[in-house]
Amino acid sequence: MNRNLLITHNESQVASITVNRPEARNAFNTPLMEAMCLEMGEIEKSQNIKVLIVTGAGSSFSSGRDLKESATHTKEQAKRFMMLGERWSTALRELPIPTIAAVNGPAFGWGMVLMLSCDIRVAVDDAVLGYPETALGVFPGGDATVRLTRQIFVPSVKDLVLTGRRFDAKEGYRLGLVNRITSQRDLMRETRALANTIAQHPPERLKAMKSKFLKIEAMPRFGHLSVAEKIDR
Repeated sequence: MNRNLLITHNESQVASITVNRPEARNAFNTPLMEAMCLEMGEIEKSQNIKVLIVTGAGSSFSSGRDLKESATHTKEQAKRFMMLGERWSTALRELPIPTIAAVNGPAFGWGMVLMLSCDIRVAVDDAVLGYPETALGVFPGGDATVRLTRQIFVPSVKDLVLTGRRFDAKEGYRLGLVNRITSQRDLMRETRALANTIAQHPPERLKAMKSKFLKIEAMPRFGHLSVAEKIDR
């Protein structure tokens, strides 16, 4: 397995993972899926990391699935690819620490899954986002639509997925998919400043808050008040 597919860095209790396939616009192939699964396991076991930043190398966050590889997949290989993607995306979403996506460029398909699996998203002002799967005749993978409907209104989800249209960071901000917009020059500086602010809090408090948010996200969309009361105990 090529470990160079991911670049990792730890500094002052803030870790970063950079998807490192710039020649393929950081598209997800099977080795990258495997590397992501392994890295999520390492991050989860670490006792010294309080915040995780995820970004992409070069000018793209991630262009999504590697179509050249997927065109050669057997049925079993395609099934394993999806299983690996769902494994790392779920692990990223359920990490006990806060996570931040530094969206440095286009994010499509699995790139959107990567972004939405993070707790907070900071995007460059010229980032282009979207779900192109409809044009390919497939449904978005990685529980993408489930996570979308947990975060924005269902009619907006249908618009984005059924049309497969591209939209910019400003629309993503209006929809609630993007938290902050910045310039390419300031992206990592602002993201690290945000991570450092979060990292100032005690680790047990951050983990407790993350745990509560995960329980809230798992609630029925129109859950009974008693369910919410149990989470607060």
